[in-house]
Amino acid sequence: MKRMESFLVSGISGMGIGLTWYSIVTLFQTETNWKNAQIPFTSLLFYLIVSFVMGAFFNLTGLIFEQTQWSLRKQIIVNFFVSYVAFFAFELVINDLALSVHFFLVITGVFVLMYLLAYGLYFLQLLRDVKQINQKLKEK
Repeated sequence: MKRMESFLVSGISGMGIGLTWYSIVTLFQTETNWKNAQIPFTSLLFYLIVSFVMGAFFNLTGLIFEQTQWSLRKQIIVNFFVSYVAFFAFELVINDLALSVHFFLVITGVFVLMYLLAYGLYFLQLLRDVKQINQKLKEK
């Protein structure tokens, strides 16, 4: 049950990130006044569903961190590349399989930024938790 709850929370978080990203991209692509920008409902719905799936997928790739026989470095590297391959394949399908150097560089840059943001915040929280635990142990 806890895994399902975590899966749903990750999917909903993915929807929030996806909606924010979609809004930013749509506003930058609008050549007219941004106050008059129109977002097609089907496009928005598709983006929300796909963002949920990507968020849930990132949750599943988090299972890599449960491999206790691996070092943290190996876990991060494997997690990064598994997530990158899935994200790249998703973007390739969304963009009608139009592969180019520009596409590759942009998608790689976006993914690295997204990965650093997501896992950077996660590891920052872990660092804070460890500091709190250490502080409580010193008090005893």
